[in-house]
Amino acid sequence: MEPELISRKSNFADREKVKVNKKLLIYLFFLFVSIALWYLNALSKDYTTIIYYKVRYENFPKGKALVSDMPEKLGLKVKGLGFSIFKHKVIAYTKTINLPIDNFRLNISRKDNQYDYFLLTRYTKEWIGNQLTSDVQLIDVQPDTLVFKFTDVVEKKVPVKASLELQFEKQYMQNGMVIIRPDSVIVSGPIVLMDTLKCVYTQEIKNNHLKDTLKAEAELLPIKMISSPIAKVSLTVPIVKYTEMNISIPIETINVPDGLRVRTFPSAVTVSCWIGLTSYDKVTPYMFRAIIDYNSLISNSQNKAKIDLVKTPSNAQNIRFYPKSVEYIIEK
Repeated sequence: MEPELISRKSNFADREKVKVNKKLLIYLFFLFVSIALWYLNALSKDYTTIIYYKVRYENFPKGKALVSDMPEKLGLKVKGLGFSIFKHKVIAYTKTINLPIDNFRLNISRKDNQYDYFLLTRYTKEWIGNQLTSDVQLIDVQPDTLVFKFTDVVEKKVPVKASLELQFEKQYMQNGMVIIRPDSVIVSGPIVLMDTLKCVYTQEIKNNHLKDTLKAEAELLPIKMISSPIAKVSLTVPIVKYTEMNISIPIETINVPDGLRVRTFPSAVTVSCWIGLTSYDKVTPYMFRAIIDYNSLISNSQNKAKIDLVKTPSNAQNIRFYPKSVEYIIEK
């Protein structure tokens, strides 16, 4: 086939493709215009529909705490132009309706020393309607009744405990207890929860390669239905360089009846531990205590007594001792 003929056929195909594309674009344009006009016409008419809004319950009766699960959304039956309805459906994704309970009359029902409070939502229409724009009319609120279960609120003072995940540089360690200020807080909440509440924790603090005293602020972990006037506390973690210490301490025997004596072989144990350099010269054997309980020897069929290390300095870490048990004899 000659090149000239091939070129003519190719140009003809291109022109046909352009014609088809133009027709398609024109069709799509008029289709879009038709849909837009239909929507504009539809949105210009009145509609009645239900739109669900998130709700925030506020201002409970004084001295009471809510213990029941409440609806997270209220269904608002509204009437208005399609434009307004569409706008409110979009707004409902982010808007929250505030419902201050002390603004409304509550009906009370008593059952087995439990008080239930009923709020008929028809009494809330005016309040909720004022939170909507004037281009829609609020007809009804669903559900028609809200049931609140309250319990007495009490206060309690509880200690604060720090949540820490710390790693230290080589030959550095924590030197003593973590200092928390304030070390306790007064919290308030339902009595059923406060009876079992022993402490409050801080959010976890993580830190690596520590070799200097750590000072930080930590927020208190929130507890559902329990409030505290204090949101955060300050933490101080003392950190020092340490050295290994070996110290010999005598073995004591306790609960030995009068007239008897327990002799052990050997008579002392060696304790190894880490001690901060600043405290090394202050550590004495009297800060440790190793004991054998005579009562444990009565049922002991062997001639070895187990040793318990019952007292150590608070600033000592990685504590080990040996021997763990010793031979003994009982003398009169």
